[in-house]
Amino acid sequence: MKKMIFAVAASLALVGAAQAQVGKAANEATDAAQHKVDQKQAESKAAHSGPVGKAVNDVKADYHEHASKSDAKKAKKSLDKAAN
Repeated sequence: MKKMIFAVAASLALVGAAQAQVGKAANEATDAAQHKVDQKQAESKAAHSGPVGKAVNDVKADYHEHASKSDAKKAKKSLDKAAN
């Protein structure tokens, strides 16, 4: 009886941890999507700006592109942890 209760408690703890990892992955995916939107906005502004504005917005677009890729990798890693 005690073994069964312990097994149920352990499985519930594992399910809780997996749900936390999935939640973290969803948060990272949301961040990645927001960075992608910000990247596209900066690229659009760069196309309609003068030389200084173009340089500033190109830097912003590069930053958001790298941040988006980083967050996507983090989301994938979190999902892999949740699956294992």
